[in-house]
Amino acid sequence: MSYLKEIVLNSFQELVFRRSGLNIDSLKMLKADASERKIFRIYYGGLKCIGIFNENPKENLAFVKFSESFLKLGFNVPEIYGFSDDNLFYIEEDLGDMTLKSAVSEKDSEEKIHLYKKALNDLIRFQVLSKDKLDYSYCYQTKCFDESVLKDDFGKFHDYLLKNYLTGFDKDNLLEKVMMFCSDLIRDSDNDFFLYRDFQPRNIMLKNNELYYIDYQSGRKGPLQYDLASFVYSGSAELTRDERYMLMIHYEENLRNYINYNEQKFRKDFYYFAFIRLIQVLGSYAYVYERRKDQKMTEKIKQGLLKLEELNNNLENKDINRFINNLTSHCSELIRI
Repeated sequence: MSYLKEIVLNSFQELVFRRSGLNIDSLKMLKADASERKIFRIYYGGLKCIGIFNENPKENLAFVKFSESFLKLGFNVPEIYGFSDDNLFYIEEDLGDMTLKSAVSEKDSEEKIHLYKKALNDLIRFQVLSKDKLDYSYCYQTKCFDESVLKDDFGKFHDYLLKNYLTGFDKDNLLEKVMMFCSDLIRDSDNDFFLYRDFQPRNIMLKNNELYYIDYQSGRKGPLQYDLASFVYSGSAELTRDERYMLMIHYEENLRNYINYNEQKFRKDFYYFAFIRLIQVLGSYAYVYERRKDQKMTEKIKQGLLKLEELNNNLENKDINRFINNLTSHCSELIRI
């Protein structure tokens, strides 16, 4: 056994024993997608839990503290069973292997939309009911979705997608104009809600016919529209244009039960936040490809570009229109990686 494996096993053993007085029988490593975290299923005394090893202690602390707050509010999130003194290891409730993404692949369209509506109802509860119940000092990136986040997201998009794979137009000058518009949008938005940051079907679990939520460690304060856009434009949601619209209307109608808001402005801004979200995921896809040469990323990039093309019909800003038109017209160059 390597020195690192021994440390991991001993750290989880200490947490499990502290929780139950039992010894670990076995560990099974689980897939963590693009995350740097190491995720294990731990078996002990006929029981099991999930163990997380992550060398970013602030990220771990954010997840653990947010989980504790959400549990107090009665939200369906995993219970934290133990947290190491160095903040590198924690064990949590095992929610199984069935994500919402995998669950809907076995269901018809009507059942899929029913589950998605249920998820969006829960999203509103996260956004509105928890916004004043969280300690945002535990946010490990920024406390608010602000211009610094926008700069980082657009920077990754530029460095790993535009810079490497796109030629043929003055992308830097046009990108700067687009960023200025998006910065103004964020400054003028109500950023006082909880922003989940990565709300999508692959980060939602289905257990005993109930939805449970994970991967909110990047949460912070922010606008409502971003998480809605993250969900309905997610590649893991596999929605048609009409289904996206139907879910947006459902969200807006349910939101009225919680707050008063300007529906026309909400709808208009929603499409721009969808643009911002798609820029973020396209940059992330290109970054993952650059690091791992994962060919699945090329298809995800293509699908993201097609969503941008569809979205462009709902955007009125001429610089963004031109930017998207240039992107999609050079699509063949972008996906030849």
